[in-house]
Formats: sequence, C-alpha cells, structure tokens
Amino acid sequence: MKKFFLALCALLSVTFFYAEEKEYTHTQVALTGYIPYFGEYAVSATQLFLPPELTSHVISSGSLLLNIPAAVVNPSYTITGSALTTASWASGILLENKPAVYGNPSLSNTLMNMGFKGNMWLQYKGYEKARSLCSSDIYPEYENLSFRDAFLACYDPKILSKKSVWVPIVSFAGLAVGSSLMQGMNNSVFMTGESYIGNFKVPVLSGLASVFALSCINYTLTGIGEEAMFRGMGYEEMKVSMGLWPAKIIDAVGFPAVHIPQQIITGYDTSIMLSAFVLQSGTSFLLQWIYDQGGLKDSIAAHMWFDVVASTVSYLFTSGTENNNFALNISFSTKL
Repeated sequence: MKKFFLALCALLSVTFFYAEEKEYTHTQVALTGYIPYFGEYAVSATQLFLPPELTSHVISSGSLLLNIPAAVVNPSYTITGSALTTASWASGILLENKPAVYGNPSLSNTLMNMGFKGNMWLQYKGYEKARSLCSSDIYPEYENLSFRDAFLACYDPKILSKKSVWVPIVSFAGLAVGSSLMQGMNNSVFMTGESYIGNFKVPVLSGLASVFALSCINYTLTGIGEEAMFRGMGYEEMKVSMGLWPAKIIDAVGFPAVHIPQQIITGYDTSIMLSAFVLQSGTSFLLQWIYDQGGLKDSIAAHMWFDVVASTVSYLFTSGTENNNFALNISFSTKL
C-alpha cells in the first residue's frame, strides 16, 4: 500500500503546477500520448525482472504514474479516476491473499485488470483533452468519447449490426472454433459431459454462464482500455506524426509485443508465443481497419467480443477434464 500512496502523491503533486487551460502545441499533444503509450511497454517488461510477489505492486504503481501527463492537462477527471483505479487494484491485491474467498483468483485478477485498463482510459482522456486544446490544423476531426458511451458501445445493436463489426466477430468465432477442433475434443465438455473451472467441478451450463458473465465484465474493460490506448491514442497520434503505414506497423508489432513478458513468465513455449504474436498482430491490423471505418466505439465493441468469444470457446473445448488448461487470460496479470 505504501507504493500506491507514493504513486498517488506524485500524481497529485502535478496539479500544483497546473494553473489554467492553455493552448497546446503539436509536440505537447504528442508527448501527452506517447509517454503513457510507450511507458506501457516498460511497465510490462518489469515482469521479467521482478519476483512474483512484487509484480502486482510495481505494475500497479507504474501504471498509476503513467497517468501524470493526463493529470497535467485534465486534472480533476484524472485524479478522480485514479482514486477509483487504485481502489480496484488494491482490492484485487488484498483479495489475492485470501484464497478461501469464493471466486478467487478470478475475482482478484478481474479487479486488478479493471484498475490497469481503467488507467489506460484515463491516459487516453488526457490525450483527447490535449488534442482539443491544440490550435494546429494537422489534426482531423476527433470524436470526444465518454466512458458511458464506450461501455455501452459493446452492447449497442447499432454498432454490432455494422458489417465492419459483426463480420469480423463472426469470422473470429469461426476461426476460434476451427482452431479448437484441430487441437482435438478429448478435453471438451461435449466429450466428457463435465466441466471444471480450476479444480472445481461445476455443471456445464452453470460454468458456461459464469465464464460468459465474467468474460463480459472483464473484457468490456479490456476492450475499452486497450483500444483507447493502442488505437485511440497510440495509433491515432502516430498516423498524424509519422504517417499511416509506420503507424500501422508499429501498432501491429507493439500490441502483441507488450504481451510477451506475461507469456514468458506464464511458461509458454516459443512456438505458442510465435503463433500468439502472429495472431495478435493480424488482429491489430483488423482492429485498425475497424477503427478507421467507424471510430473508437466500433473497435472497442469488436475487441471486447473477440475476447469473450475466445474465452467461451476455450471453456467449451478445454474444461471437460480436471487440471485443464482453461484460463481467462488477462493482460499484464496472471491467468485465471
């Protein structure tokens, strides 16, 4: 908790230097976006050098400190939001030490994920505010997006009915099922008629309902945070500052690369990591296209449902036996 307190104090201290809204230059806008965007890579990499008991504390503190550029330009929103994300992180870390509580580690990791992805959203909102204060004509029209609108976008029929959204989701579902079929059905709930979450045997339909509900909660925040960070801020600013194709390539390499430290400490072998990199890179190009077609709400909705479909299909095909490898994979934390 001491690290949380120190990080929050550092975040609060920037407001003493904030006087009034002023015009931002292109360089200042870019820094407001690039510092947290590239800082996420450094925060992720710390997992490789830290003992497991310190990882959650360091990542949460680092994530909070990356809110500072947003706090400079958008202090009240960022400080209020940072208090909520810190509470979410702290609750998850405290719950981590109570294995007897029902739902652990699922609940603890979900709370930590909410805090981390919430900080990504706050960093995006700082960039959005800085961009609105820039008088330069190099920025195209940019939609100001509220958290409520971002959250509801995942369930909005008008968005989900767009061909540029539902076709990728359905196609992704087909690929997920096809990939699972190629790996065999011996561990599927269809073959055994049973299902396990961790080592707990649960009715198949109850387990499916639980996994789907938890996935919706967890991955709605993941879709909002990651799309705001990677497409709404990083990709968007790089398109303006570097050009379209450099932005596409950096985003398509950076998005999967930021997951590599987690995969290493989880114990993935090289072939699985390479396959995951290719898949995530291709998904990044697809999400860029969806973003360019319809904006951030569309890419948030698509991202969220990609993840929900993947976790639900994984449950159906891998949780039919005890000690299975089913996991809700939460970026920058451990597996559920």
